[in-house]
Amino acid sequence: MPSNPPAPRRSTARTILMLPKEPVRIEVLPSAALTPAQLDGVWSVTTRYVDTARPDFERKLGELPEIALFRTAGGEVVGVTSFDVYRVRRAGRPRTVIFTSSVVVDERYRRQNLPLRLGVRLFIRTKLRRPLEPVDWLFDTFSYRSYVLLPRNFAEYWPRRDRATPPGAAAYMDQLARDRYGDAWRPALGVVGRSGGKRLRPETAPVDDRLLAADADVRFFDTVNAGHREGDMLVCLCPLTVQNWAHALGSVARRQRDVRARGRSIRRHSASVRRPSLTTNRPA
Repeated sequence: MPSNPPAPRRSTARTILMLPKEPVRIEVLPSAALTPAQLDGVWSVTTRYVDTARPDFERKLGELPEIALFRTAGGEVVGVTSFDVYRVRRAGRPRTVIFTSSVVVDERYRRQNLPLRLGVRLFIRTKLRRPLEPVDWLFDTFSYRSYVLLPRNFAEYWPRRDRATPPGAAAYMDQLARDRYGDAWRPALGVVGRSGGKRLRPETAPVDDRLLAADADVRFFDTVNAGHREGDMLVCLCPLTVQNWAHALGSVARRQRDVRARGRSIRRHSASVRRPSLTTNRPA
């Protein structure tokens, strides 16, 4: 028997138009307060994308004091982020660090910018407590999808492909990473060595030759974190300044305008295509 032909590839806009429009709410709670049912929901969405053992997964969740659940109106957990908000001193002056980890979002809801929405919420919460204190976002990742949130949205972040990390920022990242990762931190590479207990599933965010040729930021990530497939994590830093947030919000707005414009174009094209009649003319 002949094999089935491959399914036609959809354009980005057509795919977005078919995504669920169901709103997702963000629920923040102490990690220790997670119920067994909530843990099951978090595990269910995580294990689809991450290869890890449940005991290791639950232990890692418990290492950070707070967790955000991304939930639909029906209660389904479609994403998760664990995080820690704490204070440090840089060059003798206090700063607040928002550290995020274990970020997973169901692919059907990734266009809702859930990690960015959580970031805005945590930033506002932090600024209400200490309005004048600078805030930084620190995270680690073995997925290019998480890394490219930076070049796709922010103006200032590290590391980046177009210029070297300034010495001051590099020293600050080294300070934060040593405190958090200890001996697993490899400062010469800027990565956290794999633990052996957690890595992306091969189909989650594959990096192939076509993607590397098309996207310079993915190419950079693959170069500086060559062990990402085995679980090595690139450490990233983003100052959450007013200018950086303005750049991010402008980037989101531009993408939404582009999607709407492409959607209108698709609908106009579909309406202009002459469809065959469903009726059959019968002779008199």
